[in-house]
Amino acid sequence: MRRPLALLGPLLALALTARASPPGPQSGAMPAPFPGSVTGGVMGGVVQPGQAPARDRQPGEPREGAAVIRGYVVAADTGVPLRRAQVRAFAMGGEGSGLAQTDAEGRFEIAKLPAGRYTVSAQRSGYVAQSFGQRTPNQPGTPIEIGDGQVIEKLNFALARGGAISGRVVDEFGEPVSSAQVTVQRYAYMGGARRLVGAGAEGGTDRTDDLGQFRLYGLPPGEYYVMATLRAFEFVPMSTAATSFAPPSDGYAPTYYPGTSNVGEARRLTVRAGQELPNVTFALTATRVGRILGRVTTSAGEPYVGGMLMVAPRDQGMMIGGMMSGAQVRPDGTFQTAPLAPGAYTLTVQPMGNRSHPDAEVARVDVSVNGEDVRDVFIVTGRGGIIRGRVVTDDGTVPPFRPQQMRIFAQPDDPTRPGFGVAPGTVRDDWTFEVSGLTDRVRLRWSIDMPGGGWSLKSAMKDSVDLADVAADVGPGQVVEDVEVVLTRKITELAGVVTDDRNVPVTDATVVVFPENRDLWTFSSRYVRTARPDVNGKYTVRLTPTDGYRAIAVQGLEQGEALDPEFLGRAQEAAATAEIREGESRTLDLRLATVK
Repeated sequence: MRRPLALLGPLLALALTARASPPGPQSGAMPAPFPGSVTGGVMGGVVQPGQAPARDRQPGEPREGAAVIRGYVVAADTGVPLRRAQVRAFAMGGEGSGLAQTDAEGRFEIAKLPAGRYTVSAQRSGYVAQSFGQRTPNQPGTPIEIGDGQVIEKLNFALARGGAISGRVVDEFGEPVSSAQVTVQRYAYMGGARRLVGAGAEGGTDRTDDLGQFRLYGLPPGEYYVMATLRAFEFVPMSTAATSFAPPSDGYAPTYYPGTSNVGEARRLTVRAGQELPNVTFALTATRVGRILGRVTTSAGEPYVGGMLMVAPRDQGMMIGGMMSGAQVRPDGTFQTAPLAPGAYTLTVQPMGNRSHPDAEVARVDVSVNGEDVRDVFIVTGRGGIIRGRVVTDDGTVPPFRPQQMRIFAQPDDPTRPGFGVAPGTVRDDWTFEVSGLTDRVRLRWSIDMPGGGWSLKSAMKDSVDLADVAADVGPGQVVEDVEVVLTRKITELAGVVTDDRNVPVTDATVVVFPENRDLWTFSSRYVRTARPDVNGKYTVRLTPTDGYRAIAVQGLEQGEALDPEFLGRAQEAAATAEIREGESRTLDLRLATVK
């Protein structure tokens, strides 16, 4: 999937000066029969210009080329060159990248780039990060197609100064509160719905000082909410005994400006480029707090030794920078959490060491706190769920990468459920794999540490169920065997040009290609694809074949909004039909459309 990065900033000038040499030859030689282990990494035995064989490159190491990008970075408000700004070029196919730092005159050069489609971004402390071609916040930029040996001049950036919000946090008596964590949040599309998430700015989180003061900075223009949280104990050490730990019965709930624990009553703050909003002062909301106390035992009935218990708000979902607390499980298996404000929480028990070990035991339970201690919570752990299987290809050939370069991931089915990452399963020499330490419903995904010659995931079949599309319930103690992960090198691609009503190519648009089948409009669906047109209005989307696609080009689409089923439902009527079969490359030009 070719998905542009989502950074911020205006579009400036682009001048392309080509010094291109023709691309290298392609080979029709067939790889060795599958199954087997490959030590080389060159498709068909031919090394492309500027590309070392895969066996000579470390996993994840980008190949080198001969293309060059040059330009300037300046301050948007003054035009003054910005020194020591970082400029990154990232290949959307993952086959190359580059990093440069501007000099005293704001100049940069990124050299030795292989041919490909790139996103280029610039950032500097105190300024808003910007992706080339990006016009408004929360939208992706414009990709740049770079030919082999091509030189791109005058790819310039004008960075806007970040906005700031400053103020104080006080208690119900007006006294300053120190060490409160203050975060700035905004609404954005996450997991197919609009949610309140961390702003992700350079200075988007702060802790109050002894005067209760905070300052949040580096904010892109937009609308924000400020939240403060104070915890008496963010981590309860194992040495703390239940009889000696006497936490306060009164505490503070997570509080939004202007002083409410109800997010629906929070006041929205509008920040412009370079603007500082001072005097954002509010009092924390006092509330009764309670601990969760209990015991953890293993599946054999023994105390759970050497474990960690993590606590996360149940309604936190995918909130970036969300508050969590933790406690070590004592040698006798008992535990107690920090004082918690009223609400629903998810408790996750896991080993201090390698959670992905097949013998590691884990557990996850939901507990509600209503201003009193919740006692006698009994948690029984079990071996984390396991998915085992093997990797094959649909044509019986060997992929041009080593098995160890491939990873099989288990992706949670519910994006709103707090949880902790599971180490991906490494594929063994015989192309079998195992993903362990699972606690919930998951789908299977894959990744490769270096370019794999155009291979993609076709299916992950267990009997007649495709685990790449249908979530499997793999909780503690459950094992799913004989999953067949099928890779394919049949590229299914849709491409074309986006134009406006005057037939002029459009770069400031998002192309969304989605299936007609609404059952496939799920969180992180591999059938919903987006692309940004390049500087010539051209787009390219690689698809997972299915019956019936629709395609539409729209402006003003937020990053992640394409996965919102409500948007897809409204877009379906205005979208063009895209008939395409597996392994086909079709052309479909699109006219800008309006989604009502």
